[in-house]
Order: sequence, then C-alpha cells, then structure tokens
Amino acid sequence: MEKRKTQDETSVKALKAGVWYTVASFLKKGIAFATTPIFARLMTKGDFGSYSNFTVWLSICAVVCTLNLKSSVFKARFDYEDDFDGYLSSITFLGTLSTACFYAVVIIFQDFFVNLLKIDMIYLHVMFIELMFAPALDILQAKHRIMQRYKLQVAISVFESLSCTFCSVAMVYLCKDKLFARIIGGEVPDILIYIVIFIILLVRGRKVICTEYWKYAASYSIPVIPHLLSNILLGSSDKVMIRNMIGAEANGNYSMAYSCGNIIGTLMSSFNMAMTPWLYQKLHAEEEASIKKVTRIYIASFMVILMSAILLAPEIIWILGGEKYAGVERIVPPIMLGYGFKFAYTSYVNVEQYNRKTGIVSVGTLIAAAFNIITNLIFLPIFGYSAAAYTTLAGFIMLLFLHYLISRRYGFTRVYDNRFTFAVMLIMTVAGLLTEFLYPLFILRWILSFALGIAALMAMYRIKKTYF
Repeated sequence: MEKRKTQDETSVKALKAGVWYTVASFLKKGIAFATTPIFARLMTKGDFGSYSNFTVWLSICAVVCTLNLKSSVFKARFDYEDDFDGYLSSITFLGTLSTACFYAVVIIFQDFFVNLLKIDMIYLHVMFIELMFAPALDILQAKHRIMQRYKLQVAISVFESLSCTFCSVAMVYLCKDKLFARIIGGEVPDILIYIVIFIILLVRGRKVICTEYWKYAASYSIPVIPHLLSNILLGSSDKVMIRNMIGAEANGNYSMAYSCGNIIGTLMSSFNMAMTPWLYQKLHAEEEASIKKVTRIYIASFMVILMSAILLAPEIIWILGGEKYAGVERIVPPIMLGYGFKFAYTSYVNVEQYNRKTGIVSVGTLIAAAFNIITNLIFLPIFGYSAAAYTTLAGFIMLLFLHYLISRRYGFTRVYDNRFTFAVMLIMTVAGLLTEFLYPLFILRWILSFALGIAALMAMYRIKKTYF
C-alpha cells in the first residue's frame, strides 16, 4: 500500500513538472508565433527564407559542434552526485572548447563554408560565438529538469524569449537591412545571456578541465548525435535544399507554411512531455490495459485537433504572413499530417527508450532522413518547393512503420492498440489531404473546426478526470 502511494505521488509530481514544461514550451513558441506576422510583413520573402536557412544551420551546428553534452546530465546526476556542479562546469567548458575548434576551421576555410551554407561570413561569426556559450544554458536547464526546478526553468525560458523578441522586432523595424537586424537582434541577447550563465556555472563548479568527466560525457552523448541530427535533417533539410536548388523566395514561402505547421509541432512536443512521465510509471507497474485505454483517446484527440488546425490553414497563413503568402496554405495539410505521424511513432519510441533500445532508434531516423534527402533531390526540380512537404510526410510515414516493426520485434507493441492507431492515421491522412477542397467554403470550415476542437477538449478532460 505504501509502495503504491509512493508511486502515485511520484506520478503526480512528474505530471506536474510535465505541465510546467508544457507551459514553458507554449509560452516560448507562442511569443515566436505572435511575432511571425510582424517579421513576415516587415521582411521580404527572400530575407524571410534566408533567416530560415540561418536557423536551420544553427540547429544542426548546435548538435554537432557542442557534442550534445547536455544529454549526459541526467545520468551524471547520480554517478557524480558528490561533485555534480563540478561535472556541469567541466562539460560546459568542453562544449565551448569543442565549438571553438569548429569555429577555427570555419575561419580558415571561410570561402568554402560561405558557399556551402549560403550564409554570409558576418552571420557565421555570430552563429559560432553564440554556439560557444550556448551549452551553458542547455546544461543549466537539464540540471533544473533533473532537480525538478521547473518554475525557474519557465522563468529563464520566458525571459530569454522576451529579450530576443523585443530586440529583434525593434531592430527589424528601425534598420534598413532587415536580415541583418533579424539575426543580430535575435542572437546577440542570447549570447549575452549565455555568457552570464557560462560564468555562473564555472564559478559554482570550480572545475574547467577534468578528463574523467569529459570522457564520461563524450561516451554518453556522442552516440546520440546521429539520431538528433537525423531528426533535424528530416524536419529541416528541405529548407536548405529549397534555398540552394530553387531560391530564397521559394524558401520563404515554404518556411511560412512550416511556421503554420509548427503550431501542431509545439502541441505534439507538449503533449509528449506531459504524457511520458505517466507512461513510464504505468510501464514500470506493468499496467498495459490502462495504457491501451488512455492512448486510444490520446491519439484520437490529437488527430482531431490536427484536423481542426488543417481546416483553418488559410486563416492562419493570412494572420502569419498576410496576402503576399496567399496560396501557400495548399501545402499546410501534408506538413501538419507529418507531425501527426511523428506524434504516432513517438509512442513507440517512448517504449523503446524505456527499454533502453536507443541505438535502434537512430537507425530508423537515419533511414528516414536519407530517404527525405534523396526524394527531395528527385522531386524538387520537377514539382518545385511544394514537393518538400510531401517528401517529408512520406519520411514520417516511413518512420511510423519502421518503429512499429522495431517495437514488434522486441515485443513492445502489446502495450498499444495498433490496429486502432493505424486506422486513425489512415482516416486522418485521407481526410487531411482532401481538406484543401474545403478551403473556399469559409463558414463550413469554421463550423467543422469548432466542433472538432470541442470534441477533442472533452476527450482530453475525460483522460484527466479518469486516469490522473
């Protein structure tokens, strides 16, 4: 009885932390979402596309150059409990040192990297100066998560977002060079915040060079890089390829549609963050029947919300970008459907990770990323930038089947109602792709969207009331 009570308290605490992380995620993404209409109207399509290209390469380099050391923090909390702050300061410096080495290579061969990345050298300087200190914030937030100091994490996230947003909006409004203003205004405040946190971590830990900590962090973090990098490539390589193969303006159109799809992406991440602690608790207690009941409603509810958002794509695009992006809404359905399949296969990934099958997760993601790049090379020259939306969707569909087969091989699929999941995904795909024909019917779309939204909220309330 006492054990059961402890498990319930742990589950509630984990769920509470998950809710706070969801709030932080939505506040941060919400601030970015709210300012997208401002930037879309002040910047040209070319500048908007060039900034999107910058952010894609920033996310890729953030994984590779910093060695993804933050992922080792959760395990190190227990292995180096007596000198946890020392561990954090040491790997923070290692991340900075690693990035500095990459930065030196870029400076030496700057002409090659400028032509490869399609980014001016001044912006590459900004990117790598930011990346040299960025590990500090990632590592501090990882510490807050493991220590369950979620309120402090929310405060830091919101402060960072507000600072960068205010500066970037002000500079874009005042400066003639909008791309320069967008990058400098958004990244320089980040750099200053990262430097302050970098100093705090090093002062607290009082360790800079510790080969034991470096080896531990590298051996844990580096093997995860292929999985993280493949995820970024699957979601963002299309933007880089459109920029290089078609042009910045086409990338601006695609990036606007992708910004619309990110609404569902943010919701997906938040749902998963809130749900995963409960799932792990139930897996530990071997309560598979309860998992099946909840995930049926969970998956169906998310797909209903997704369909509601697809129905409103024309209005979302107009709010975000204005009339100059008219017509872009036609590629929103496949982009949002891609997030639907990502949501579905993440259920299998969560069980794989619970059972420590992380290596096989990377294999599946690498296959899907390679497929996405190859199909983009084939279809972008033929059908234009809209082809990228469908190739990415195909990559996420492939990932769902791959992770289903992987989970089935290890016997993990028994915890889910797999027939129900695939039936829902089939119905959602057909309905989502056909929704484009309803876009001229304004009133009907809004009535359907409102009804679907209410149904999803009622279903989620049922889950909360019954199982939490």
